[in-house]
Amino acid sequence: MVAVPYRLVRNLLIAAAVLYCSLLLEAAAGFPLDVRTSFLSELGARDQSTSLYARAMDLSSSVLTLVAVLLARRSRELAGLLIGTAVFAVGTMFDSFSPMDCAPSASAACQANGQAGGALVLHEATSTIAGVGTIAMAVFVLLVLRRHGRRGRMVAVLAGGVLVTQVWLGSVVAFETLSGAEVAAPGILQRVSTLLFCLFLGTLLPGLRQALSR
Repeated sequence: MVAVPYRLVRNLLIAAAVLYCSLLLEAAAGFPLDVRTSFLSELGARDQSTSLYARAMDLSSSVLTLVAVLLARRSRELAGLLIGTAVFAVGTMFDSFSPMDCAPSASAACQANGQAGGALVLHEATSTIAGVGTIAMAVFVLLVLRRHGRRGRMVAVLAGGVLVTQVWLGSVVAFETLSGAEVAAPGILQRVSTLLFCLFLGTLLPGLRQALSR
């Protein structure tokens, strides 16, 4: 941790966490989509008034996260965590460049047309990459804290919450895709998972520093 420019990386991750928290944009826009049935990524769909803002927030968040990873790259002990963080950032960056054509939850025509066809497939792929990155981050944080026999309580709890909700959300989406059956309120689960991840990202470095410096 000595080689890491702590304050700069910490501030970059806090800024990235705030920008990634698209629940703030959703609230500012007056909740334009049904939170029970929609996903936050639909705010970035080309047919939504929030599209430009949502994509700009994702892009900015991913760039700040990648810069933080590059600055912290000499921390060998956290190499696995940094790789997972980079995967999340790259997935989020490509997410911002590959929005859906329309928001499926808000348009019957969009659903009838295969939910924007190839654009949806590409978006789902990039979202999956970002999701894998968040899961990897949570796993590596728990492993690092366990290895040192000391837990930064807050970051450990948040890491566990991110891991559980991301795996749960992935299972729900996979079940819905394969079975064709609608799952109740996946949007709420995703928003809970996103909020936990934003808190996790913003407290990641302080939590690890506290745990590893004891």
